[in-house]
Amino acid sequence: MSIILDIIGSVIIGSLLLLMLITFQYRMQESGDRYLFMKEMTAHIDQAAVKLNKVIALAGVGFLPDNTVVYATTDSLVFNTYWNYETDSMQLIPVTISIKLSTLPSPLGKTLVIRQNGVPLEDLGYIFWVHGLTFKYYDKFDALTTEKEKVRAAELWLSFSRTSTPTGAPDLVNRIQVKCFLMNTYMQGA
Repeated sequence: MSIILDIIGSVIIGSLLLLMLITFQYRMQESGDRYLFMKEMTAHIDQAAVKLNKVIALAGVGFLPDNTVVYATTDSLVFNTYWNYETDSMQLIPVTISIKLSTLPSPLGKTLVIRQNGVPLEDLGYIFWVHGLTFKYYDKFDALTTEKEKVRAAELWLSFSRTSTPTGAPDLVNRIQVKCFLMNTYMQGA
């Protein structure tokens, strides 16, 4: 009888150890997947920040500082420039570049759309997984301003949100703050 009890006890302890190893393996895989997912999201955010800074730096090429910004609100920025982003060259005809959060639904979350003359830019026209966007504007003395004629820098507060791996973990949410200077307005004496 004691042998049967020893065998039953061994089976129970072995089953618990096996269950513990399976659970441990499952958690390790989940943590690895979440880490890779977060790494991809961070790379996406870095690329978005670089692209936005590059575009905003083109503001005002060939324009007087007071005529550079067309529209500056907390949710969008529109500016004039003679630099054509698509051809990466100066043009004789001015172009208008706009940065705004799209309200159209997308399977990749909200989209930040960058347009040149109303047409989305090909290589960076859409930045996905944006949860929120807020602009703040600064004058040449680095003071907050709401007057478009005085805008010399734009600060973007972006939050990105992406549904996590299908394990029931919370969504990934990252925030970034980028301050972009309208360099051409500064170089003209602001």
